[in-house]
Amino acid sequence: MQYRQIGTSGLNTSVVSLGSYQTYSRMEYRDVVNLVRRAADLGINMFDVAHYRTAPHTEVVLSRALRDAGLKRQDIMIMDKVWWYDGDDPTLAHQLNELLFRLDTDYLDVIMCYGMRPGRDDPAETARINAGFVTSGKARAWGGLNWSAKDLRIAYDTCKAEGLPTPQIVQIKYNIARRHIVEAEDYTALRAETGISIHASDSLEGGILAGNLVRERVLGRDPGNVREEIIDLVPRLAEVAKQFDCSMAQLAIAFCIANPQTASLLFGASRISQLEDNVGAVAVAEKHGAAIRAALADFGVAGHAFDLPPNHATPLTTS
Repeated sequence: MQYRQIGTSGLNTSVVSLGSYQTYSRMEYRDVVNLVRRAADLGINMFDVAHYRTAPHTEVVLSRALRDAGLKRQDIMIMDKVWWYDGDDPTLAHQLNELLFRLDTDYLDVIMCYGMRPGRDDPAETARINAGFVTSGKARAWGGLNWSAKDLRIAYDTCKAEGLPTPQIVQIKYNIARRHIVEAEDYTALRAETGISIHASDSLEGGILAGNLVRERVLGRDPGNVREEIIDLVPRLAEVAKQFDCSMAQLAIAFCIANPQTASLLFGASRISQLEDNVGAVAVAEKHGAAIRAALADFGVAGHAFDLPPNHATPLTTS
């Protein structure tokens, strides 16, 4: 396993992390315990979770599974999320207190705040609130989930000017196809100037980039409506994976973690075999990372849009 620093925080995360939507709530409980135990054995120390309206006990399941797997709190890292609601209630502070209760812990290693709703949320004030969670000891670092480069810069500059803990990481859709936002000039410059790391999410496009083309599955949102274009890329990805003697999932993961600004890549798994295959991408990246990125230099879909908070009617494009 490789480990990378989260921003400039001094916290070191495994270069792959376990989580994703409902990972811990759709399996038999003993299977969850076995999965997180095996993940830790393979060197994964970052576990991502959130409170989902459709699966409200997910944090409770993860907390107990980590304990029943024999993992000590000081040996693992937990990332959880808060976000603004339409009526701004419950507050971010209330959400944090509740998720700490559900997780049965006094602190998060990283608290992530969902991106700003255009015209509604103030990135500077939101930064002050989240920085306060760090200074209070309820989190060791904070970051953003689906923040634009513009808002993230405002947040960073605000904290820097006021002597507050700066954002350290941004979780954002990043994969072989959806690469243009993360690799755009504004985001690349921001990370270079501030040290903010990428936490790559949806890097297998719900399994599509691993070769799973069953359309009946429930997948995440499709900003830009480009999923069919991504499906069209799969045959070529299969050929490239053969060139590097790896699975398609390993190819997709290796592509993202070969970018040195990626601190960690988040994936979900429901089987230990799937977990082990995905972790195998770390060795693939070590051996072939630069060559894989070169082989896929012309890949990507131009219409990939920024993933704004749900129910916002005007998506921002990458153009």
